[in-house]
Amino acid sequence: MQRDPAERRRVGKNMAIALITAILIFAVLYVAVQLYAILHHTYKTETAIQATMSDSIKLTGAAVFDATPVSGSGDLGYLVENGERVTVGTVIAECYTAEGQDLEREALTNLDREISLLNKSQNSSGSDLSVLTTQTRSALYNLLDQLDRGAYGSIRTAEEDFLLAQNRLQISTGQSTGFESTIAQLQSERDAIAAQLDGLQNLVAEKNGYFVAADTAHLTTLDQETADNASVSDLSSMLGQDLTASTDNTAGWIVSGFSWRFYATCDLDTAARFDGLSTVKISVPGKQDDPLSATVLSVTEDEEAGLAKIVLECGTINSEVLTLGQETAQIDLHTYSGIRIDSKALHIVDGNNGVYVKVGNLQRFRKITILYQNEDYILVPEDGALGTDNEVRLYDEVIVEGTNLQDGKLM
Repeated sequence: MQRDPAERRRVGKNMAIALITAILIFAVLYVAVQLYAILHHTYKTETAIQATMSDSIKLTGAAVFDATPVSGSGDLGYLVENGERVTVGTVIAECYTAEGQDLEREALTNLDREISLLNKSQNSSGSDLSVLTTQTRSALYNLLDQLDRGAYGSIRTAEEDFLLAQNRLQISTGQSTGFESTIAQLQSERDAIAAQLDGLQNLVAEKNGYFVAADTAHLTTLDQETADNASVSDLSSMLGQDLTASTDNTAGWIVSGFSWRFYATCDLDTAARFDGLSTVKISVPGKQDDPLSATVLSVTEDEEAGLAKIVLECGTINSEVLTLGQETAQIDLHTYSGIRIDSKALHIVDGNNGVYVKVGNLQRFRKITILYQNEDYILVPEDGALGTDNEVRLYDEVIVEGTNLQDGKLM
């Protein structure tokens, strides 16, 4: 039996609607799949930059100095900075006997600094105006940079450099005729304060060397002769105790010589890493962050105890070094320079170490030669060139995170 035309039209309309609906559902699903693929195929890149990396170990030991205590107690005002070189007869500190004398000393120091600055400012005759302008501009930029970095220890020096350049420029351009009257007034104030501080007990250096105040130093009672003569086990036992020197009736220490030693013990496997090394770098994170060159004086092994004695000598003394005592030091055995890559970017393709690099909108596989690698980064040579065993170059955009990486594939 044939359907009537109205029924056929209704069925055809329903089929058309179903077909259109199916097509729309397919289109929506296709777009959703593509959006999901795009959103979940994100790539994280990191620029390849120049860097220095070190093969390092940690050693716990003691810094040993040739130090002589400076006797003194009470309310002391130090007149020399930590790490400052002093000679016999130098006044190291003064003992205050009345309240406010420390503030008077601070005022006296500031006045001396101002007077010195103004005297230097007047010595600008014969200076070229363009040179003075350049010096002023450079000093201002340096001051702003120190403020921006929060380098408070350098701000005073930067400020004085700027004022000196500005004063000289004013005299050279005729904006000022000199500072004689100001200097005379400051000198009068200075002399009045100095008179009030006359008669204070002074602590004087009795030998040449570098001074460090007792309230900042952590020097130990371990001396070089004892440490040198100690066996591996004996030194290990000593380092297991608190060796910090007492500061009772001690204003500070004067360190003689131009070097200091670091004594430590370690296991035999760690000691073996010093084989063939004559120099290393030493630093103490949080105290002396800049690695300093040190000579490997000796590595003495005690196989029965399973320990070794390490003796290093460093020829740098500064205010930070002089605060060291019993420390966990970082020893850089080998230092490498090259281009740094995140270790997560490493892939092995056809037996070749390499990384994927973003080139335009494409992924490109680049082979690498590993100079040094730790848990976080890989260091490769700086002479990268396409077609060689090391193809990554400076400032390449290395793909650190991403899925389905493939050479020549669109990002």
